[in-house]
Amino acid sequence: MLNTSVECVWALQALLGVERMPVTLHLKPYIPSAHSDLLVDTDAGKVPLANTAQYHSLVQAGVIDEHGRVDAAVRDWMTVLGRAEREAVLTIRRPDQPATHECPATVHERTMVVCRYGRYLAMAARDGDDMVIGGVGESDEPTRQVELMCQMLVPAFGEHPPADIEGINVPKDMMQMAIDAAGQTPEGMAAALRRLGLGPWEVEVVQAASRLDQSAMAVVAVIDHCPDVRPHPRVLTVADTEYGRISFTTTTGADGKEWMSIWPTTASGLRDDLANLLSAPQLV
Repeated sequence: MLNTSVECVWALQALLGVERMPVTLHLKPYIPSAHSDLLVDTDAGKVPLANTAQYHSLVQAGVIDEHGRVDAAVRDWMTVLGRAEREAVLTIRRPDQPATHECPATVHERTMVVCRYGRYLAMAARDGDDMVIGGVGESDEPTRQVELMCQMLVPAFGEHPPADIEGINVPKDMMQMAIDAAGQTPEGMAAALRRLGLGPWEVEVVQAASRLDQSAMAVVAVIDHCPDVRPHPRVLTVADTEYGRISFTTTTGADGKEWMSIWPTTASGLRDDLANLLSAPQLV
């Protein structure tokens, strides 16, 4: 693994000619027509990339040798990230600063992406200006590829006990209509959930998941490049509340009807839900 910065990753993009990186990382693009001269804008004007602090940081880390060559392993990681055929994107939002009279509450966001290109897998994670990139493994077997992705993603969720609720299944379209009709007020949301058949305790737990100033929320999405960017319609949402961890998943019945499942989330249940999501066939 390479612990580095957003600016250093862009330096690697420029040195290796990697034009595309996962969009969810919100990185500066490398555009050959604009950056092929490897000159970088600084407060002192344009300077060669090799004269920047970011370049020298990569040299000190052993990523770039005395001849300006990028380490072979890092080159491979960047190739996978830049040519990904599938991305598994994990976005985690946690409470940050509480609300004040002047400002609303804020959340802290971290993003991790595990990419697959052919049989090779690599990851990148961003937290503010800090980044980590690294290899995940390689396999031609789809089941093993899913296992490798899970091994990287699951620890990022951390540990939290499952909420003490019974599992709930409601029609997805009814859930969406009820939420849309409820507006943004807690009272409206509670009334909508009760109309769907949730009891008072389940309503309290589900409402807690929506309060991002108090609860953490993680969302996993799958994006395929075929070659256009196509996100899968299904996502996995996991919320850590004061009452425990719950997950929101969608399933399709034999009749084609979509259901929303709200379930207490155990460690094994999380891995199973994640593996199920990541096993979706590649979109074409």
